[in-house]
Amino acid sequence: MKVRIASDHAGCQMKDQLAEKLRKEGYEVELFGATSGDTPVSYAEVGIEFAKTYINDKDKNENKYIAICGSGIGISIALNRFKKIRCARVDTPEEARLAKLHNDANVLCFGGRLTSVDDAMEMFHQWNDTTYEGNRHVLRVAQLSSVGEDVSEEE
Repeated sequence: MKVRIASDHAGCQMKDQLAEKLRKEGYEVELFGATSGDTPVSYAEVGIEFAKTYINDKDKNENKYIAICGSGIGISIALNRFKKIRCARVDTPEEARLAKLHNDANVLCFGGRLTSVDDAMEMFHQWNDTTYEGNRHVLRVAQLSSVGEDVSEEE
């Protein structure tokens, strides 16, 4: 399984630390966005490019996506502008579990300045180990996935 992680400069340190921990657990990790915390990078631009990466990923159902900015708010807004993206900014393992269970969140999001790496790992595992239950949530998730901008595979 591949875990793709994107961040702006404010989330770069967490991204690197999370990637290291995930690699130690055997995950293949691919990084996107800022390469340093020293040079400002727009969370909006990173989120938009990451959304395109997700949408055009032929293995999106197998790969996992994590987005990080300083608070997690800006990059989650950027990602949620796009059809088929359901990015959940979470603070607790229970929120991570419910994001998958009820909302079939396909991108997990953290505030790099607000969340510890250990807490992020716990939330990732909770989200990754949870299966979307469907049932009464199917219509709502379909409604969420049908609004927003389209991104063609040619872009």
